[in-house]
This record gives sequence, C-alpha cells and structure tokens, in this order.
Amino acid sequence: MKKVLIGLFLVASLSVLGEKRVENAKSKQNYRISIDSNYYAVDGSLMTMYSKEKVDFKNKYLAAEKKDDTKKIIELLKKYVEKYPDDAFAYELIGTKYSILMNSKEAEKYYLKAIELGDNIDTGLYSLALLYNDDDALKSLHLTPNEEKEKLKIRDKYKKELSNTSFTYESLKDLRNHKISALIGNAYSIYKLAIYYSSTEDYKLSEKYAKEFLEFDKENIEILNILSNAYIAQKKYAESEKLFLPLAQKGMMQAQYLLALGYYHAGNLKEAEKWAKKTFEKPERKQSDDIEAAKELLNRINSKLKELNKK
Repeated sequence: MKKVLIGLFLVASLSVLGEKRVENAKSKQNYRISIDSNYYAVDGSLMTMYSKEKVDFKNKYLAAEKKDDTKKIIELLKKYVEKYPDDAFAYELIGTKYSILMNSKEAEKYYLKAIELGDNIDTGLYSLALLYNDDDALKSLHLTPNEEKEKLKIRDKYKKELSNTSFTYESLKDLRNHKISALIGNAYSIYKLAIYYSSTEDYKLSEKYAKEFLEFDKENIEILNILSNAYIAQKKYAESEKLFLPLAQKGMMQAQYLLALGYYHAGNLKEAEKWAKKTFEKPERKQSDDIEAAKELLNRINSKLKELNKK
C-alpha cells in the first residue's frame, strides 16, 4: 500500500533535521531494525564498530559537529570526497551544510552532483526539492523567470516521484541518519543500508554498502548474497569472480555456489558446472538446506549445456 509523503513542504528541511546523529548503543544483544517497515535481525554489537580506515575522519567530523562548526565540516567533507569521489551522499551532505549557511548556489551544486552520482531516489532528491520549494533560496539563485519555472518543474516532478513511493518524512529522516553514520564508518548502519537497498533493488547502492561492510566481515553470508545479486543484476561478472573465487578455493560452500551462479549468468557454463559440483564434495554438506539451491543451479546448467549440444 502506498504511503503519502507526510508534510513534504510543510516541515523544516530533512537535511537539517537529519544532521544530529544519536549514538545510543547500550548493549550487545540482537536488535531488530527497520527502514520503511522492512525488518531484519542484526547483531547489536555492530552499533559500536567503526571503520579503521575512517577513524580519523570520524573523530574530526564528530568533534566539529559537537561544536556546530559548519564551515569545518564542509572542509572535512571536501577532503573526504577527494579520497572517495564516488560517494554520492557525501556531496549531498556538503550541500546540506551550505544550505545551513544559506548558500543556496553551492547547496544546489552539491545536491545536483549527488543526484548525478546516484543519490537520486530518496534523500538527495528530497533535499533538492526542498531547496527549490524555498522562496528565499530561489531568489538567492538570481534566476530568470524561465529558469525559476524550470526549477519549480523539477521540484514538482520530485514531489510526485516521492509521493508515489513508500517514503514518509520520518522514514527519509531515518534513512538519512543512517547514511550519516555509514559515512563516518559505522558498521551497523552500513549493514542496514546494504540490506535495505538490496530489498529495494537499488543494486548500485546495495553494492556500495555491502562492499564497505566487508571490512568488518569478509565472509558474512547475507552480505555475500547481496553482492552476488548486485553484481549479477549489473552484469559485473568480473567483479563477482574476483570476490568469490578466493573464498571458493578456500572451500567456502556459499562462495562456491555464488561463484557458480555468477559464471552461469555470464554464460561460462563450464566453470559454472565445475563450481556447482564443488558444493557437493564434502559429505556433511549433503544434509544442508543450501544444497537444494546448488542442485537446482546444476540442473539449470545441465539443461543449458544440453540445448547447446543439440545445436
């Protein structure tokens, strides 16, 4: 059932309200998490885990945020995108900070860059629509009447797109909070976003967050499944092979199956058959529920091989 985007232009900016990050990890028990009514069981210990690669950035970012030093945060984020130029949300966050400083021209520039890089289905889209709905912001852009008309068309188009999805104002704010946490390297938010974007079939973003989570656990079954789906959907078969082949060679059954699945979709039936059969090699695996998926895949491979042999 569709939900209406609550108060899209009647409330303060999502960008501003989403800024304050709440750190409330109180235990290491299992939590159930949700984004827009999708629920998943997640290890609560992930809430206190952060990327080692981003520890310096995280500390500086949180220190600047604590002081409400918007200019410092912009400086930090600009250095961040030099290192991570394809991180779409980082550009949106820079735009947010410029919006707080009432610099609509720079805010627009960074929102558009974020949308260009793929932050174009939820928070980035929302932030730009809010900017174009602000009369003062539009005036500060010094637009011609025709230019202003075009901006308002974009706003109305985005408003309609968001209203036709399952987003609500609160779910967008929740999503943004997790994107901020993921940006500074929080494992819990990275994991949650990987699952969420996989469930919405946004394979570019599910791939991004799943790959980031590999820093914390290179053999997490759910994350490996998400990456396999993302690679196959985007026809990134070389990336699939690069990730799963070393794990498969180590004897990891799930990796062997996912490697075979990637080869199957790539049309490399010989390798697909080889690795699908590998999943049956250890006797204890014959009782595994996962073996049924491997059997089904092998049947599909054999059917295709028979078709090819008939030609």
